[in-house]
Amino acid sequence: MIGPNRAREYSLTAMPITADMAEKWGLVNHVVEPHELMQKTREVAEAIIRNNQELVVKYKSVLNDGFKLDLGHGLALEKEFVGIEERGHEYYSGMTKEQFQNMQKFISGRNKPTSKL
Repeated sequence: MIGPNRAREYSLTAMPITADMAEKWGLVNHVVEPHELMQKTREVAEAIIRNNQELVVKYKSVLNDGFKLDLGHGLALEKEFVGIEERGHEYYSGMTKEQFQNMQKFISGRNKPTSKL
C-alpha cells in the first residue's frame, strides 16, 4: 500500500510507476525478467511446499481473515494462531523450536494499537 500523498501525486501527474519503484515501495514482491518468471515462481512455490502443509493452509486462512480486520484484531488473531499451534515451529523449515518460541514471545509482546485508524 502506498500513502495517500504519493497516491495523489502519481494519480494527478499521471506519472507511471515502474516495476523497480513498485518493488521498492512494496507493491510487488519480486521484479524479474520475463524469461526468469517461471524459475522465480517455482522457487517461491518450493519454499512454501517445504513447510508443514497443514499449517500453511491454516496460516493462509489467518492471513486472509486478518487482512479483513483492523490491526488490533488482526494481531489478536495471529497471536491466537501462534499460541494454539504447539508445533508451529515446524511451519518454518529452517526455524528451531527455540527460534519459534522467540518469535511467539515477540508477537505476544505486541500491543494493540491505541489509534482506531
